[in-house]
Amino acid sequence: MSNRLAIVVEGIDDPSLVTDVERTIRESFQDMSLPGSWRVIVRPSPVSGRWDFSVHSLDVRHTLSIAVPPNLLPTLIPRRLGESLGHLCSARLNTVPERPILRDLRMERDGHDSIEQSANPHV
Repeated sequence: MSNRLAIVVEGIDDPSLVTDVERTIRESFQDMSLPGSWRVIVRPSPVSGRWDFSVHSLDVRHTLSIAVPPNLLPTLIPRRLGESLGHLCSARLNTVPERPILRDLRMERDGHDSIEQSANPHV
C-alpha cells in the first residue's frame, strides 16, 4: 500500500502529530482496501479552525473539511475518510455500466440473474 498512497500533511509543526495523521490515513486506506494509487493532502483550510482533505485517485477527486483542533485529526480522520470514500465508492458502483463479470458475481450472490428476471418475470 505504501507505494500506492502518497500523503502530504501541511500546517502542522509537531512531527509526532504529523506521523500520527499519516499513520491513521494509511490504516484507513488499508482497512478500505481501495484499488489503485491515491494521494491525500491534509492542510489548514482558509476558513479558520478547519482542516481540508483532498483525496485523489485515477478517477476520484474529493475534498472534505473537518472543524477540529489539529491534535484531534488522528481520531477523526478514519471515520470521515471511511464515510466519504465509502459513499463515493458505493455511488460509483451503482452508476457503472453493468459488466458481464459483475452480473455473474451478482448472480452468484443473489441466486438469480437480475437482467433475465426483469426481462421475463416468469423465469
